[in-house]
Amino acid sequence: MAKNKGKTKLDILKKRLKSIKAKDIMTRNVLTIKEDKHLSDAAKIMVKKRVSGLPVINKKGKLTGLIGDQDLFLVMDMIESGNVIQQNSNITSDPKVSYAMSKEPITIKKTTNLDEIISIMKYKNVQSLPVIQGRKITGIIGRRDVYQTFYNIVLNLP
Repeated sequence: MAKNKGKTKLDILKKRLKSIKAKDIMTRNVLTIKEDKHLSDAAKIMVKKRVSGLPVINKKGKLTGLIGDQDLFLVMDMIESGNVIQQNSNITSDPKVSYAMSKEPITIKKTTNLDEIISIMKYKNVQSLPVIQGRKITGIIGRRDVYQTFYNIVLNLP
């Protein structure tokens, strides 16, 4: 007797989405940037590596935030509009990453399933999700990872 007999494609899809964990699709070699680097450093890395954001870490390697394209655009707009950016009593047009990063990013664990990941990305409108153990980054999942995995499942449904 067929294993999936009586189940709809939607039932099978939902089961597969719940069976795939973050650890199965995450990128393990995570590009990061330290919070004391400048935004120009972040922009250079993002352009060179073709990524839309970077997890931000402190000197101990713990996740403290995320810096993404939207953060860079907001600062660029501030500078272009003539708004003064003051950092440590100095006026600057190239502030540190800590100035513009999104603090307290939404994170997931290695065991978070794809169904949950899709919901978080959709309802929280996030581009990437750091996968953490404690406060250390063990991986990252971007929207492209989710699209690729989701449509691979859809195209291979019985």
